[in-house]
Amino acid sequence: MFSRSWRALRLRGEQERAIQVLQAYLRENASDAAAVKQLADLQAPFESATERESSTASNSPPVPMLATSTLLPSNWLPADIDEKVPPVDSGVACNLEEIIAKSGSRIQEFLANVDQFTATEAVTHVSINKWGLASRPAKFDFNYVVSIKKNRLGLRNVEEYRDSHYSAAQFPDGMATTGLPALVLIFHPSNVQNFALSCEGLAMSRGAPAWQIHFRQRADKPNTIRTYQIGAQGPVYSVPLKGRAWIAADSFQIVRLETDLVASLPQIRLAADHAAIEYGPVHFQSRNLDMWLPQIAEVFYDWRGRRTHRRHSFKNYLLFSVDHKQQIAAPTAQGTKPS
Repeated sequence: MFSRSWRALRLRGEQERAIQVLQAYLRENASDAAAVKQLADLQAPFESATERESSTASNSPPVPMLATSTLLPSNWLPADIDEKVPPVDSGVACNLEEIIAKSGSRIQEFLANVDQFTATEAVTHVSINKWGLASRPAKFDFNYVVSIKKNRLGLRNVEEYRDSHYSAAQFPDGMATTGLPALVLIFHPSNVQNFALSCEGLAMSRGAPAWQIHFRQRADKPNTIRTYQIGAQGPVYSVPLKGRAWIAADSFQIVRLETDLVASLPQIRLAADHAAIEYGPVHFQSRNLDMWLPQIAEVFYDWRGRRTHRRHSFKNYLLFSVDHKQQIAAPTAQGTKPS
């Protein structure tokens, strides 16, 4: 498989990618003399070009490409939330208390109008092997149902159902993507105090001004948003999240949300879990009402050595407790758990 991977890239003219695959392989198989020679043969044209372009440089010996490139990170996973702050207009005053209060009110309005919604969900699944190469995409559709109810303690339970022959175990990699609808509840008044919040400034999201808010689960507060359960009867693990939200400056609706793990969970070999969700309005003519619902979700995770990227898209919404007979066209704008 390894030999076919780099040779296929070379035949397609992707010389640099073939070099990266060989370098990744040699990090774990440094004694493979044949692979070392293959890498040297691949690198020779690049090293010759570098020498020609650097004829005016110092006479110090060049650093071997293998030594400098083996530290390059894989690019399959988006950068961690805290690696870089997206640009903002720092000259605009940010009233964090007002933003959080008004955004929380929008979420409460949504919950007051909706007990359940359905949608057509399209999923594209790609697995990434240890050399960074993606599998052929697998695509499948669901009729997707989300139910939001209060439990005995007054907390909101978000339950998801898919009426397909795919059970959780039949998902690619044996992993069902769940928990995405609950992420927006981070900003519900009953949950938001569990997070440390900061306003980074006024940004642009989908061409409109939006307040950019960073959040992080507080260690001294309960985690009410995300847990992992291995198997139907297995132990439950709390998964503290950090992330960033973009909240529309005019309507205070959440238009984009990104999350990462605060730290990896070695107990279940969960190394990474990144989600990015785009929200947009779905209009109900009979009530002249707009509900903000997920449109696109990108999910990346590294669990038990399985690296996965999934893209979820939603259309054909039906909302219950608003107008159970009205079907909505695709919106005009635009987490993963082990089974």
